[in-house]
Amino acid sequence: MRVFVDSSTLIALSKIGELEFLRELFNRIYITRTIENEISRYEFPETQKIKEAVGDWMKVVEVSGDTKRFTKFGLDEGEATLFLTDKEDILVLDELNARRMAEVRGRTFTGLLGLIVASAERGKITKKRALGIIDKLVESNFRLSIELYRKTRERIEIYNL
Repeated sequence: MRVFVDSSTLIALSKIGELEFLRELFNRIYITRTIENEISRYEFPETQKIKEAVGDWMKVVEVSGDTKRFTKFGLDEGEATLFLTDKEDILVLDELNARRMAEVRGRTFTGLLGLIVASAERGKITKKRALGIIDKLVESNFRLSIELYRKTRERIEIYNL
């Protein structure tokens, strides 16, 4: 079982200086070649950090198959390639269309906020750090509703860490 992460999650964490959160949580994560190419198109400080992790604790995997059957439902190419990975692999997805596709296809998935909550719940990170990551995401224009922000904070707050 591998953990595949979409580019939006990688960029969001890198932008706030928390890309290492994924390394601490999983030791190794995987991306598809298409996701690597999506990230490599940009020359921003956050994308540079991701490029440095590739080949170290972030591994690029070649996948094959037709992505059109996924892109026709609004997924971008990178997200679509995640559905060409082994069914046992875990997907980290934040876009609603990708999450719906994962549900329909019976894939195990989570979003970035779910990872943060689960990490606090399991004691992998402190409540203080989890709340800090959430707040930094909001400050960086990570898209989430006020209601989701409130619910996520409430779930983290219940842990006495």
